[in-house]
Amino acid sequence: MFRRVVFLLLLALVPALLTGWLHPRRPNWSEAWHPIPSVVLADLDKPPSASVLWIDAREPSEYARAHLPGALNLSETVWEAALPDVIAAWLPEQRVVVYCGGASCRASQGTARRLRRELGLAQIVILRDGWPALVAAGRAKP
Repeated sequence: MFRRVVFLLLLALVPALLTGWLHPRRPNWSEAWHPIPSVVLADLDKPPSASVLWIDAREPSEYARAHLPGALNLSETVWEAALPDVIAAWLPEQRVVVYCGGASCRASQGTARRLRRELGLAQIVILRDGWPALVAAGRAKP
């Protein structure tokens, strides 16, 4: 009886491993271990001050209401349409800073990961506390 159970488990393991290895939408587990670093706004003002490309990861309706001057909107809902503008604006020496709606917002992490994965951007960080930090510092008006 025990041998039959082990045989069936091993038999089921083979297609499961093949599916996990060959599936076109399998998760990239290495990304989970390398999160995008976050910075506070004050650290962005310290020398050396390389130029910064600001990416607003909030939804277009929030971006339309108010955003950091010069920031480009790049959220999951407008990714395909907005990505060419981001590529055109980005310079290799620039640091890319992604922000979203606040500390509990995860859109900036997703947008930053996707930019790193799809465009190979190495100098990409997330603004800790996002939009509320920009408003509190007087950089943007709500």
